[in-house]
Amino acid sequence: MSRGETFQWLMWLACALFLHGPTRVAADVTDTWRVDRIEIRGTLRTHDDIVRRELLFSVGDTVDAHRLAETERNLRRLLFLGDVILRFEALTSEATQPRPGRAIVDVSERYSRALSPLLDGEAEELSYGLVALDYNFLGRGQVAQVTFFHDALSGNEIRGTYREPRLAGSRHALRLSAGYAGDEGKDLSVSLSKPFYALHSRWAYGLVVAHDRERVRLYSGGVLAARYDDELASSSLWLSHSIDHGGWKIRPGLRLGISDRDFAPDSSYTYRPNPRRRVLPSLSLTLWRPAYARERFVRGLGQIEDLQTGGWMTLQAGYSAETLGSDRSYPVAAIALAPRGQPTPNSFLFGLISVSSRWREGKPWHMVTSVSGSSYLRYRQSHVWAMRIAYHALHRIEDRGAQLLLGVDTGLRGYDPRRFDGTRRILAGVEARPILWRHEMAVVGAALFADAGKAWTSGSVSQPWVESIGAGFRIGLPTVYDTPILRVDLAHGLQARQAWQVAFGLGHPF
Repeated sequence: MSRGETFQWLMWLACALFLHGPTRVAADVTDTWRVDRIEIRGTLRTHDDIVRRELLFSVGDTVDAHRLAETERNLRRLLFLGDVILRFEALTSEATQPRPGRAIVDVSERYSRALSPLLDGEAEELSYGLVALDYNFLGRGQVAQVTFFHDALSGNEIRGTYREPRLAGSRHALRLSAGYAGDEGKDLSVSLSKPFYALHSRWAYGLVVAHDRERVRLYSGGVLAARYDDELASSSLWLSHSIDHGGWKIRPGLRLGISDRDFAPDSSYTYRPNPRRRVLPSLSLTLWRPAYARERFVRGLGQIEDLQTGGWMTLQAGYSAETLGSDRSYPVAAIALAPRGQPTPNSFLFGLISVSSRWREGKPWHMVTSVSGSSYLRYRQSHVWAMRIAYHALHRIEDRGAQLLLGVDTGLRGYDPRRFDGTRRILAGVEARPILWRHEMAVVGAALFADAGKAWTSGSVSQPWVESIGAGFRIGLPTVYDTPILRVDLAHGLQARQAWQVAFGLGHPF
């Protein structure tokens, strides 16, 4: 099979998954209920009104099974809540529709306050820190977090974040974030938005204002080749509308982005990208088929997962114009396609294909391509066989020094961070994830894995594939905020004379 035929075959497969969606369809429940009372149970620290305000119904409304399932998903998205069971008790023996009933919302709270250590990286380049957080601040569903972190590469950093998902009881969300890392950088951002809070929501909009300065490093063969400061002041305003059509969501949108970016070489280095100012209005169109699966032991380690198994596609087009204040004029276009599905009760597929490009003199310029896919096959309801493949490419990038790095910090275990670099990168891996011990407070698992990948620059000497093998342990904490997974891996790179490497981190690698 030729390369072109292979690409066409993969595209047909992606389109089939996207259009078909999940193969499992929940039974159609025809019962409808009239809400006469609402009772919240199981809250300890959380105020009942915080749970009540997330319900997609109120007393006097008529609801069906789909609205109840969506309400449960919305409640489980709150990082301080675990399992949620929403049920109705009939108030009369009459079989009329809608049936009058009492809505009972049973919730279980997670541990949402913590003073927790942070650990990331491999043993010879270990980053560490301490985070103090409360994902249910004052029992009101707010998020307050302060992080002290020592990055093995850039040094010390302090960061604070505050989020109010329901500002003054409204559907508006406020987020404030600030960080300081001395000469390595600082940032400040403020966002105010109204997201699509439910499937029946019609409008979403938001405003983000940010200022960021960071020190960027470029590498060649694992050795530092350039270092410069990147300072960015930006703001964006967006608006989107949702339309229902035959089980699909059609969401046209508008966005205006304004950015002012400057660069300065650091120390003895001379390279820096050219400064730029961009004013970019754009239009977008998203097609999405809502579909969910409520599962355990797929991407997580013990907690209930609301997996989005419905595919989506987004098209975007915009124009940077000097007449609006940009330093140069060019059109820009992008497409993102996310095929997803559940072929069998115990298998799941997730993919993402995205391409964005600008045009100059009728030719693509600053093109960024990304193709990734992951699959999960579950055995005996808890053990998982996971696979992934990812490809990224940069073509005629505006910053000639832009690069893609490959090493343990980007998913290739067994090799030093930033060991390989180029404008193309491919990474593949398989991982067996057996569960060794299960408890409602913690889950202990293992991992046996093999990774392979390579990074290269288009037009230069072809680079060989490199591989690694290894094993690790996982500890999942399903009753703790954000259901963290503590990870430690021991890996051996089969090329480049790599020694056995120990790496730490949070979450599954994929």
